[in-house]
Amino acid sequence: MPNRFVYATIICLTTIQLYPTQATAQPSASLLWLAGTWQMPARNGMIIEQWSLQADSSYKGSSYSKKANGDSVLLEEVVILKEKDQWYYIPTVQGQNRNQPVRFTLIFLGKDEFICENPAHDFPQRITYRRTGNRLWASIEGRKNGAYRKENFDYTARE
Repeated sequence: MPNRFVYATIICLTTIQLYPTQATAQPSASLLWLAGTWQMPARNGMIIEQWSLQADSSYKGSSYSKKANGDSVLLEEVVILKEKDQWYYIPTVQGQNRNQPVRFTLIFLGKDEFICENPAHDFPQRITYRRTGNRLWASIEGRKNGAYRKENFDYTARE
């Protein structure tokens, strides 16, 4: 029958082997609060934003307009990914930037919030997301044609 030292060694080695996996998975889990379907009223229907965790620990989002008659129009697709210890928010907006993705660097990542920036982009230069309960607030802001501008988006969880 093995003694206590053998049991302690086995537990210690198991913990050491598991730790790197948990440490690697932790950063992607910090954005899980974003996952789900969010909606907000718009002039002719709803704006829907959907987010999901992907198998490679990145996040995929899409935003579309859903009109009262049921028609939907894709507005943008977004990928949030981590490269070399840095997170990026990468939207591709329909009809902007020649339909090419634009990279924003996450400069702050909190428990239920993130802020990203791209000072070289025409507009916006800053994008913010914050979740409180079943509400998701997003904003885009920066300078456009020399004037400061900010747009707020107030989503609720879709049931």
